[in-house]
Amino acid sequence: MPQLSIIIPVYNRAHCISRALASVRDQGVGDFELIIGDDASTDDTWEVVRREFPSARLARLQTNSGAAAARNVALRIATGEYLAFLDSDDEWLPGKLAAQLDYLEKHPEVAACATSHIYQMRDGRRREVIVENSPEWSVRLQSGQPFHGASSPLVRRGALESVGMQDESLRVLEDWDWMLRIAQKQRVHVLPEPLALIHENSPSNADFTFLSTERFLAKHDKAFSSVGAAHRRDVISQHWENAARCFFRHSRNREGMACVVRSLAFSPARNPAVAAAMPLAFIDGMLGTQFLRRVLKSRGGYSII
Repeated sequence: MPQLSIIIPVYNRAHCISRALASVRDQGVGDFELIIGDDASTDDTWEVVRREFPSARLARLQTNSGAAAARNVALRIATGEYLAFLDSDDEWLPGKLAAQLDYLEKHPEVAACATSHIYQMRDGRRREVIVENSPEWSVRLQSGQPFHGASSPLVRRGALESVGMQDESLRVLEDWDWMLRIAQKQRVHVLPEPLALIHENSPSNADFTFLSTERFLAKHDKAFSSVGAAHRRDVISQHWENAARCFFRHSRNREGMACVVRSLAFSPARNPAVAAAMPLAFIDGMLGTQFLRRVLKSRGGYSII
């Protein structure tokens, strides 16, 4: 039984998976298995993997079902004591796994260890995202996931056994939901060092984002309420702001404005920038311009304006 199972979900990633595989090789960790969870790719992804990483194992879905399903099909054959996740378009920096393994072995009470990361935009600009560790991730993860839940966590097998697989009904937010469920039952720790390189990609499917937001909020509403009514309103407002951002990035301004209205209805004063997005979206809708999208792009998609 290997110490570590590394899981990479893929869908038509022949053009970029080589850098993810190279970053796995550069970790210098010997006792591991690499499992590719293939979400019914139609390109040469698996041929690239076999050529560059002959020892990799394949777990393949017959129909395209989303990242959660791709991770889950790989998890079902994983045998490692620890589970590491890496998106196929991202990279780990050297020493990431060693640092996380060292921390978890010294802290048996911690179920999952994530890291800070570097966010690389398409134009080559980079931004360090340094995460301050929280004593209450079960609360902090309700409104935001400051660490990258798909490419930075190293998780004990016991956490999987405690909370179960990722929720395949969530085509978006699935990694966030899983980390929140882990934090609700066990301890999570985040290393401050930026040890993952996250590449900007296309915005999530807006329709999936809308449906997943509704599902996520319904699943965790009781947990939001347990912290307090004002906290619940702020959390729901934040998630509808996130959904609005996704629609705006797709230039679907009418639907984005509807999400802004939802966000403001729950917490009008939480983030004044949300209200500022409405006139920009209106102007774009009337004139066919893309002012709001350009603003979002200039800020790397991290906030609404």
